Amino acid sequence: MSVGTLVTMAGSASAADTVPISVGHYVGLYNQPNTTGGKVYYNGYQLPDVPPGGAIVAQCWTVGQAIGNYGDTWYRTNEVDWNDGYGWVTGLPTAYVFAGYADGNARSVNRDPNIPQC
Repeated sequence: MSVGTLVTMAGSASAADTVPISVGHYVGLYNQPNTTGGKVYYNGYQLPDVPPGGAIVAQCWTVGQAIGNYGDTWYRTNEVDWNDGYGWVTGLPTAYVFAGYADGNARSVNRDPNIPQC
């Protein structure tokens, strides 16, 4: 591989983008791209759902559990903003957020070049 190819591959692996929680649903932070895997705990506490008006930083999207008519796409994240006055919380364990409830899938499935498939 050429150096240019290596740089391109490394750059795409670190892509991410902010996804505002914008369709009126609270979104849970799950251990897997499904609800049966349970919600994420951090320092002994279950992380709260991210409310509308909050945001996540999506590292990538993946296919998981389908929910209603909202599809089966999930975002992977470890950065959230709960709009609780403390700002962004970073360095969390990896969590999955259902894209249909987050932004109606607006940035998933290659619609946002900064959010690749996992």
